[in-house]
Amino acid sequence: MGPMATESNQLYEALFLLSQQEVANDFAGCVQHVRGIFERAEAELLVLRKWDERRLAYEIKGQKRGTYLLTYFRIEGAKIPSIERDCGLSEQILRVLIIKADHIGETELGLARRDQDATLEGTLRGTGTEDQAAAPPVAAAPPVAAAPPVAAAPPVAAATVDDANQLLT
Repeated sequence: MGPMATESNQLYEALFLLSQQEVANDFAGCVQHVRGIFERAEAELLVLRKWDERRLAYEIKGQKRGTYLLTYFRIEGAKIPSIERDCGLSEQILRVLIIKADHIGETELGLARRDQDATLEGTLRGTGTEDQAAAPPVAAAPPVAAAPPVAAAPPVAAATVDDANQLLT
């Protein structure tokens, strides 16, 4: 029973905050865990990409850092609570935010798909983006000559409070 694209399926955007400890131990496993949540909800996962790793403003479940995954998917609105419930029961997912993605057009979705290929696959391989791996090495810049010494500025007379008051009047 796979995901089906029907007229009642809406486009949604979800941002997952994953435990940094779990990501450090098994990033591929965390990604597969998120994919499994979408499969159980019979959602059509369009984009799943690593967004960022950040220090959290406050501790969440004992974690001070987290990794964000950004997803776009199609699903019937009535099935959103099942995704939220699975996320709430997960030890790998610290938080999730799901919003309707009416603001995303096909162009933006296409760009997100392209970015997904570069960021997620590169992270899973541990090499960064594929563009970086294919780029030729950059030649080192020639050494910069030392700048000539700067002449010392003339001494400034010490100003008094009376001097300042005269300037103000």
